[in-house]
Amino acid sequence: MPRVAVRIGFTSLALLLACLIAACNSQSFQESNGPSMPAMPPAPVQPPAPPMNPARQIDGNWYATYPGGPLRVVIGLDPMLRGRNYVATLVDGTKNVPAGQVMWRGTVDQYVPNLVRADQACVGSGPVRTVKARVIVNDPDHLTEELVDPKSCPGFPVKYTSARVTDAPQPKN
Repeated sequence: MPRVAVRIGFTSLALLLACLIAACNSQSFQESNGPSMPAMPPAPVQPPAPPMNPARQIDGNWYATYPGGPLRVVIGLDPMLRGRNYVATLVDGTKNVPAGQVMWRGTVDQYVPNLVRADQACVGSGPVRTVKARVIVNDPDHLTEELVDPKSCPGFPVKYTSARVTDAPQPKN
């Protein structure tokens, strides 16, 4: 009987090894690259970023066609206010307007590209008063300032040319 038991044991062991070998050769135990992940959908095509609003880049030196001009004007950022708030200051004075006079203060229009809404100093006979104006950025080197009410102040529209342009008008000395 012990031989029969040994034989049954060897047979059982052989069957067990055969099952293990057969199981290891099955698809379940083949080498894989990990769990299969679903493929990511393609990312939607992103539109190009909108171009920078040129009205946000007008600070610098300009020549303006104010009466008696062209006159040099410096457009800078208003240090007293946050955001893109401009101050246009006259560099060249005339008989009616002294050098250093703030000609207009304006803010970039958040809804209309190329537009600055401004309060223009109207200099003429009588005290200086403020009128509503628009500064239209035609391109990075040319601006046009026009009044909301064209009859509120003489001498408008005023054309601005960047001082960095080689053919910019020069002030009369």
